[in-house]
Amino acid sequence: MSQENVEIARRVVAAWNSDNLEGFLAELDPEIEWHAALEQALEGAGSTYRGHEGVRRAWDVYRSEAFGGLTVHVHEFRDLGESVLCLGRMDATGRTTGIEVGGELGLLFSFRNGKLARSRDFLSHAEALEAVGLRE
Repeated sequence: MSQENVEIARRVVAAWNSDNLEGFLAELDPEIEWHAALEQALEGAGSTYRGHEGVRRAWDVYRSEAFGGLTVHVHEFRDLGESVLCLGRMDATGRTTGIEVGGELGLLFSFRNGKLARSRDFLSHAEALEAVGLRE
């Protein structure tokens, strides 16, 4: 089952990067919880998006309102059994300013019935590893 989860994680990232909302949603449990951290860096508090409708709202914010582009580059998928830890970086371009920013990114994915059921974002590898009881 865990290798299957890694493959789901790969498809989720690929759908995000190819701007394929329907492909992205197809990999998500209808009751998905996405704990996004990007807002924390920008505004001081993270956001939680629930269900496909919440994910659509987040997609619009990230794709249409805030950024001209936001790409996730996962360099490592760690199979943790019931979850997958993705370590990499994100690169973003401001929609109105064109300013490019980037940094470390960790994604902790948990699964239910062959779908991504919970996603938690981290803005550093150290924070992501610590969340699962590991160190660099």
